[in-house]
Amino acid sequence: MARLLCFVLLCGIADFTSGLSITTPEQRIEKAKGETAYLPCKFTLSPEDQGPLDIEWLISPSDNQIVDQVIILYSGDKIYDNYYPDLKGRVHFTSNDVKSGDASINVTNLQLSDIGTYQCKVKKAPGVANKKFLLT
Repeated sequence: MARLLCFVLLCGIADFTSGLSITTPEQRIEKAKGETAYLPCKFTLSPEDQGPLDIEWLISPSDNQIVDQVIILYSGDKIYDNYYPDLKGRVHFTSNDVKSGDASINVTNLQLSDIGTYQCKVKKAPGVANKKFLLT
């Protein structure tokens, strides 16, 4: 009985997360110092995704910091971009309406310290999806 309950719970979780998807493939992006990097993150929602929309971009710097750092966040119809001091004023959503399915960002005036793995995470309950991009 316990095995059956566990199986039913796992199937239920899989069904809930199947609606939301990020359609942009993971990729490696190469740019020179001083340039602007476009990090794409296009997503689609499904009718079962009814919760509030949250979009979070994180960086795992190449210097192997222990934890990922939030660099820009969209939550409650507001944009928060003062999380990561090294990118302050240099990271922006490319769309004026991220709710339309485009959570892509630009990182301007690239510095060597910007090298790392960037992750786009989109949440709209019960759906959750993420993609990673390597910026070199």
